[in-house]
Parts: sequence; structure tokens; C-alpha cells
Amino acid sequence: MHKPVRLASLSNEEEQELKKALGKPKYYLDAPDKIAGEQYYWFPNQGDSMNDHSERSIPGGSMVLGRLLPIKNLEEVPLNRPLVFIIDFHGEQFCLLKCPTEINAATNKLCLHSYNPGTGYDDLWVPFRYLKYIFIVERVRRPNGSEFVP
Repeated sequence: MHKPVRLASLSNEEEQELKKALGKPKYYLDAPDKIAGEQYYWFPNQGDSMNDHSERSIPGGSMVLGRLLPIKNLEEVPLNRPLVFIIDFHGEQFCLLKCPTEINAATNKLCLHSYNPGTGYDDLWVPFRYLKYIFIVERVRRPNGSEFVP
């Protein structure tokens, strides 16, 4: 079992592990208002789970700029705003763009919510131990070129 990133700055070993998890960069996009000393990554959004056709929608084909969050415990995860999660489940990694809405402290689980209200987009309760990296979405660039800050 791994330990989620908990440090304000990453050691060389942790930096290498993060680079391995993210893979070779495929996108080089500039973005204003980045905080000096923070780690940012662009993530492509696939699918329609985060599209409810409202102003907050993040449709498939969008790019989201995520800032790595150093967290110490589940209660520090910001709720009700989009986050990118890299989940390690028994050695297999998944990258999800979701909106955490609730924490169950008794079971140490986080509720990951999709914006899409349609069938098949149920909330997903994930144990904190499987959350390897968390990125707060700082900017969204939609396929039509429009941008917004969540």
C-alpha cells in the first residue's frame, strides 16, 4: 500500500514517482496566474461525466489545468469544486476528473461526484488510501476555446 502525497514540496524520489504516474507530457499550454513554486499539469477530459450543460460544465475534449495539492488528511480535500484524482487501486492507476461532495470520516472515504445527472453517473465512494495524487482545477479550456476558472 502506498501513501498519498502529503508534503508541501516533493523529494526527488516523489517527483520521479509523480512523473512516472503522469507519463510523458503531451500538452504544452500557457496559463496566466500560476503561483510560483507550485506544480501544474494539464489534463485532457474525455467523456461527458462532467457535463450537465450548465456554466460549470467541463465537456469532453476540454483541457483542465490542475495544481498539485499537498494534503495531510481527508478533511483537507476541498469540496464542491472540480479536482483531478490519480487513484492507485491494487497497482492499477486511474485518472478521474470529479467533484468531491462529501467526506465519510468513519470509513475514511471521499464521495466523487459527476456533474452529469444521467443514468450511469452515480457517486463513487473512494477510500482515501487509494488517492495517490490530487490536483485542484485552476482553469478549464473548453473545446470551443472558451475558458473559465471554477
